Amino acid sequence: MRLLGKAVLTISALGLAASTSAQDVRNEGAGSRREALDLMIFQPAPTDDLLAASDWIGDKPTSASLNGKPVLVFTFAEWYRPSHTAAMLGKRLKDQHPDLVIIGIHDSEGWDEAKAFAEKRKLGFSVALDTDGAIRDSFMVDQDPDVFVIDRAGNLRFADITTDSVAAAVEVVASESSEEARNAEANQAEAMRSARAAQRRAGGINQSVSLDNLPKIPFTAPTAEQYAATDWPKIDRELLEEASSIEELTPPFAVPDGEWLNGKPDTDGKIVVAYIWHPISRTVMNDLMVKMEDMHKQQSRDVTVMGFMVPIGDDRQSRNRDGGLIRDEFRDLSISKSGMSFALGQRQITHSLLASQQGSPLPALGNQRSRRNNQDLNGRVIIVSSDGRVRRAVDDMRDWDLVLQAVDHLIRVDPGVKARRAAEARYIRGNGG
Repeated sequence: MRLLGKAVLTISALGLAASTSAQDVRNEGAGSRREALDLMIFQPAPTDDLLAASDWIGDKPTSASLNGKPVLVFTFAEWYRPSHTAAMLGKRLKDQHPDLVIIGIHDSEGWDEAKAFAEKRKLGFSVALDTDGAIRDSFMVDQDPDVFVIDRAGNLRFADITTDSVAAAVEVVASESSEEARNAEANQAEAMRSARAAQRRAGGINQSVSLDNLPKIPFTAPTAEQYAATDWPKIDRELLEEASSIEELTPPFAVPDGEWLNGKPDTDGKIVVAYIWHPISRTVMNDLMVKMEDMHKQQSRDVTVMGFMVPIGDDRQSRNRDGGLIRDEFRDLSISKSGMSFALGQRQITHSLLASQQGSPLPALGNQRSRRNNQDLNGRVIIVSSDGRVRRAVDDMRDWDLVLQAVDHLIRVDPGVKARRAAEARYIRGNGG
């Protein structure tokens, strides 16, 4: 199974048309656990411990009630807010696929709160209490939310996939008959053979051209209509209620001029991930900035990362909000290029940084958030599409998974990214051997 997954990734990376929407489903995880999960694909789903659970919200499913049905299984915990995304996604997918069975697996803690959450959100599907962790163990869960999809033949079809891949995975299994599900493994192998043949006919891509050394290739910018028709990440309903319009909620973002450390960033045809920071926050310096640097190094082809050092609020205290003492040399640190260099010390940061003396240059998200001072916003992250529109904002670094999900989603759907990549592909082919 692992070789199959690698081949699918290669076909998608080359931009060749896939004969099944399963190509749009992406896995999470790596190493030995991912290998073990891959071996479970197309095998009977491990539902024994799940169906044996005694405490349920909603009706308890049975083998008979699951027979011949597509099933979406996800893990979550009411007290872990990032996992709420999977629960709300399950609710939407149930509305789109009436015969889809949704089953939530809740953590052993917070069961009463989970009941209140299900009632408040009107989830409308069954949730099992994983009392001793046996259900999670059977699915090899490592972190909520993990998502699994079972086909009409009762086989595990997708295991631990990205949140933005769930809709595609459900579409695959919901559109199949039970007979097609039983033959899915053979059909997917045939699709791979066809894709390889298409790759050979296309002549391949010149491997001597490095993506890291590509010149800037001109491309035709997408139209406003193309951006408007794109399937962007859904806006949280509660945030939408804080704003008078969608334009207020997702204001445009422009890269400001100034004295940039590591150079002014290029954003043409790319996703922008921007954040604000000040060295009073050890968490931002030691966690968020490191994660941003990793993203910059790993995804610089499609993502531009930039950070803005801002003054702290006038109401600063002797202790910062991380609970650590503010170092004396950071109390009145100059918001300047030299101040940034001093704060960074020996840190090897290569993404672009700018000192913003007037405060945060990032658009506020909703009226309530616009009133918060710079210290409150220290660590805020926004994700911007290539048309300069804010598509997601995250204020809590514990929600880093939401940042990754939004970035992955935008890279897949952004018209500007697609147009730039298409131009680069033409250049590579034109300069091939």
